[in-house]
Amino acid sequence: MMKKSHSEFRRDGISGDWILMVPGRAKKPGDLRTKKEKRKVAPFHTCRFEDPFENVDEKMIIGYPRTKNGDIRTDWDLLVLKNKYPAVVHFERKALHRTSKFFEVIEGAGHHDLIITRDHKKDFPDLSRERAFRVLAAFRDRYLMLFQDKNIEYVSMFHNWGRGAGASIFHPHYQIMGIPIVPPHIMHTLFGADHYIRKHTQCAFCAMIAEEKKQRIRIIAENDMAIAFAPYASWSEFQVKIFPKKHSAGFENTLDAELQSVGDILQLVLKKIRKNLGDPDYNFFIHTAPMREKKKYKKSFHWHIEVLPVYNTAAGFEFDTGMQINVIDPDFAARILKK
Repeated sequence: MMKKSHSEFRRDGISGDWILMVPGRAKKPGDLRTKKEKRKVAPFHTCRFEDPFENVDEKMIIGYPRTKNGDIRTDWDLLVLKNKYPAVVHFERKALHRTSKFFEVIEGAGHHDLIITRDHKKDFPDLSRERAFRVLAAFRDRYLMLFQDKNIEYVSMFHNWGRGAGASIFHPHYQIMGIPIVPPHIMHTLFGADHYIRKHTQCAFCAMIAEEKKQRIRIIAENDMAIAFAPYASWSEFQVKIFPKKHSAGFENTLDAELQSVGDILQLVLKKIRKNLGDPDYNFFIHTAPMREKKKYKKSFHWHIEVLPVYNTAAGFEFDTGMQINVIDPDFAARILKK
């Protein structure tokens, strides 16, 4: 199945994270395309998102398309709404931050919003090109609005598809969370990227893209403005990273043409995952520089999208060490996905 039958530890050249590659434990190639259970479409009449104004939150933040009379309730295509059950809540005041010798706590201040598309059955790869772009543009629009909240340090933008990926509701929806801290995983990447540019005077992500284009082993899809590949030190099986080719630290600064190109690649990658892996559940998320100190990360960070199909379940070793076990060689993953 693969050239390597022995395990090896691979280190992410930017974050510094170690990944244990164990290709001998992988399933047979034919098994990769077989989903145990066919995806079930939840009935329309039980879906809370069919009437989001009533069942999600009456406070709409953004509605598309724009209408002359402002009435979006009957003719909406995409909505950005407050989550009815938020993980963090908005404070008009500064969030309290307390520290002691051993403990530190910050109030759960922030924003937790939903992006809901109209069609009950159409996940991101099934949307028209225009509507897929609109989802990414809604992420961008809401991100820019969140700059006004001084409590927010980082904005997490993600999509869970399927119960195995954490989606409790079938109807396609996307989430945005503005939180008052920069997550440790993001900090590892920021520190690594800063170290690399100090040593090599070049963005680590741009260098990685150049090397992937040179080797052309793990590239899955590419167009004039964006590229997708299976990372050499893939965090999980069939992980895909999608980058705009032009260097930019902030997703929120991306122009329409470039955002459309990234959206095209994301739709293509998700279609390939569905076709070649048997329609697995998955997550995708947008990595961008922290909201504050933008100048600090302008040259060293490069925004991108990560796609993680649900393949294996983390267990004792992963929880104990903080390292992931990947049973699919990224070279092999790319060959499967690019078909």
